[in-house]
Amino acid sequence: MAERRLALLICLLAFIPGAQAQRLAVDLSSSEVAISTGFSGAELLLFGAMEGYGDIVVTVIGPHRDEVVRRKERLMGIWVNGASVTFKGAPAYYRIAASRPLHEIATPEILDQLEIGVAEIELFTRSERTPAEIIEFRKALIRNKKRLRLYSEDIFDIKIVRDLLFRSTIPFPANVPIGDYEVNVYLFKDGKPISQQTTSLPVRKVGLEAQLYNFAHDQAPWYGAIAIVIALIAGWLAGVIFRRA
Repeated sequence: MAERRLALLICLLAFIPGAQAQRLAVDLSSSEVAISTGFSGAELLLFGAMEGYGDIVVTVIGPHRDEVVRRKERLMGIWVNGASVTFKGAPAYYRIAASRPLHEIATPEILDQLEIGVAEIELFTRSERTPAEIIEFRKALIRNKKRLRLYSEDIFDIKIVRDLLFRSTIPFPANVPIGDYEVNVYLFKDGKPISQQTTSLPVRKVGLEAQLYNFAHDQAPWYGAIAIVIALIAGWLAGVIFRRA
């Protein structure tokens, strides 16, 4: 299936006019990431074609949500949550791939403008803490995301064949957040981005897990009541079993 879609992209590229903004064709091996019971992660294949020589950079971003970073403080010998900073609309997931090291593709100013690279992610907060404190909380957020494999620590390779075709894999860990993702593909030439294509990629739950998830969010009071009843029954059965033992 992926080979057929790639062949179609090449055919379409041959008929694309020479305008710079249209010299890129991209597709994914799947239109979504489906999370079902027993989901242990997934990999999607990104492939495409470009007109002429250039460098390819891919970022996968999403979903955007508020992220709270808390500092642990020791109080009377016990570690408790202390000061915190909330980053508004931060990406829950960020992955990057490139055909060459980023510093060989574009200047830091261009990379920062396009938010290409973990260090270039814009993290906004209304916190009144000092700039130095906010920088430390920002570092902690990125560090935690990397530990959870939700922010890429390394730049994944993009393979370019005959200055025309390219491909890369997009890994999604088992703990990937559900939501709408954006796959951004940039074509660089002579250090400048000359073309870009953005593809939406939903990550969603399917099957029984999706039904339970939707019920828990749409009918939260009932879900909580049922959970309490199940916990009470489980506790009662455990007590009966231990008394008989």
